Amino acid sequence: MTDVEQLLRETLADPRHRLEPGPGMYDTVRERARQRRQRTIQIASACTVVVLIAGVATAIGVNSGHRRAGQVAATPSITPSPPTGQATPIDLGIGSTSAMAVTSSWVFVARTQPDELVKLSTTKLSVTKRAATYDAVDDIAVDAAAGKVWTWSSTQAAASGSSDGASSTSINEYATSSLAVEGLVGGMPLPAYAFSGAALDGQLWLATSDGLWVVGPDKPGGMGAAKVASGSVFSVAADPVRHRVLYGTAMSIPAGADSLGDIAIYEIDARTHAVIGISTPLPIGKESIAIVGDQIWVGGYGSGSTPRLFHLDGASLEPLHTTGLGAGNPLEFGPGAIVWPGASVVWVRSGGSEALSCVDPQSGALLERWDAVQGPVASMPGHAYAASDGSLDQLSLAGGCTG
Repeated sequence: MTDVEQLLRETLADPRHRLEPGPGMYDTVRERARQRRQRTIQIASACTVVVLIAGVATAIGVNSGHRRAGQVAATPSITPSPPTGQATPIDLGIGSTSAMAVTSSWVFVARTQPDELVKLSTTKLSVTKRAATYDAVDDIAVDAAAGKVWTWSSTQAAASGSSDGASSTSINEYATSSLAVEGLVGGMPLPAYAFSGAALDGQLWLATSDGLWVVGPDKPGGMGAAKVASGSVFSVAADPVRHRVLYGTAMSIPAGADSLGDIAIYEIDARTHAVIGISTPLPIGKESIAIVGDQIWVGGYGSGSTPRLFHLDGASLEPLHTTGLGAGNPLEFGPGAIVWPGASVVWVRSGGSEALSCVDPQSGALLERWDAVQGPVASMPGHAYAASDGSLDQLSLAGGCTG
């Protein structure tokens, strides 16, 4: 019974209305109620159809909108933060670590107090050889193919207006297998202060305050040295892939107190010592060079918003555009960046916070990071080490950082 019929019956049955139904009144009311029910059902059905159509259209529009948005531009992906690595000290006994170099099987460590050269196995990190050095070693380079380990120590007289003749660098050569001294016993003094060095084809290349020098055997049991380039040379790196040596030298003097001037990277043939390429000027100073495969990275110190890290083309030495570490904000390195080559990665240290980064040499992508590692850093596949704060640390390797 509809509400209308119920109302009508109540009204007719209510004695207060004193209404008497006429003939056919109930039939008329029923017919009108039936017609009203049909109209109500028709209207409700029509509304339902409209709602369903609108809902389907909305769903289709939303889905197609999603598809169109996906076709125009993919949803931005969130790049996960690189893992924070660990640095675990290796117990080498008394003394302090000053420098180190690695091969695929060995780690060579220069120690002070006492002054010694230590050889460790990369598999067990156990000391296999120790040899006393003639003085405190500043740095070390190893040439595994030639079986040679080079160490050098530099001294510089107090500033007195004299030339670099007051500076000197003593060099010693050892056999990688036994750490026996080879060449001239006691070392050979070089009349300059050595900033960095690299070994290639049984020779040692040194970047010094008085040019680029190459040191090698000149007679049985002896070593000789020759100056290859003049001027102040701060960095040098060996490139066994292209059989060349790269070094950096100043192109212009600083324009002001906040400027370090410009440097250029020179490319010389390792056999003929001839210059075969020069990069465009880079607005940095105190540069370092890392060569990994055919990828070249140069880090240095700068001022203002100038870049601290450069990726160079392996053939032309021209800077390459990269979206990796330091590209968006050069100041994240602080005053400068320092680079070292790994077996398949580039190691980059911030000059401001001492944060160390493991970087993909092709893209510049950050693979792993350490909060405070001073360096230097060296690595081979699966192993990485740093001489930091007087100790030798083993670095964890995670993600894409392979060493």
